Amino acid sequence: MDEVLQMAMKLPDGDRLRLAEALFSSVGPAGQLPFDAEWIAEAKRRAARIDAGEGRSSTWAEVRERARTSLKESAGG
Repeated sequence: MDEVLQMAMKLPDGDRLRLAEALFSSVGPAGQLPFDAEWIAEAKRRAARIDAGEGRSSTWAEVRERARTSLKESAGG
């Protein structure tokens, strides 16, 4: 599994999204994706913006910290 993951992570963004979709669709009830079409379309739009140099990506550590900060602020401190 680790070897396959390493190879998959070297794929271009669009191919990784298609691979993720195929993997998700192979698990659970037949024909039921864990994400709806709108969510998948938004993910593809964001990936295309990054590929075009119009967006920026964040590391997991950055995303996690922003989420923690947001939760603290919404909880009042």
